[in-house]
Amino acid sequence: MEHQKAIILLIAKKYYGSAFSLIRIIFETWVRSLWLNYCASEQEIEKFKKNKLNKKFYELVEEVEKVDGYKGGTISKAKKAGWQAMNSFTHSGYTQVERRFGEYSIEPNYDTEEINEAINFTNATGLLCCLEIAFLANDEQFSSELLEKIKEIKP
Repeated sequence: MEHQKAIILLIAKKYYGSAFSLIRIIFETWVRSLWLNYCASEQEIEKFKKNKLNKKFYELVEEVEKVDGYKGGTISKAKKAGWQAMNSFTHSGYTQVERRFGEYSIEPNYDTEEINEAINFTNATGLLCCLEIAFLANDEQFSSELLEKIKEIKP
């Protein structure tokens, strides 16, 4: 949730490159937390604690999507739609670099639609993180309220 706040603050200050580079991180953190909570064995948790877990991200997604509530393929669809761009933004690839050039200057060049898309994706992912915390706390009222907020976010 800290990354979500950071992304929103960076966008508000027009530090778009830094904000966009964190989008993959918030998405990956959410998926990893789901995997750790619902899928990981005790051995895998121990490997994770030692930074020795050798699972590819797509494997984590596949395993999470076998869990009730995640079987619809929403995570893999989001990954398929945005993973290449997320990686490019995070690792200073061409998608990030090309948004540094204006017609006559080197400065952030992000259009309003993609900024709004980043905000919506970030807020949805942050709310999904909160939803998992509400589930862990067995707080049904808060869970319901969060689900309604998530439904309000424009795709």
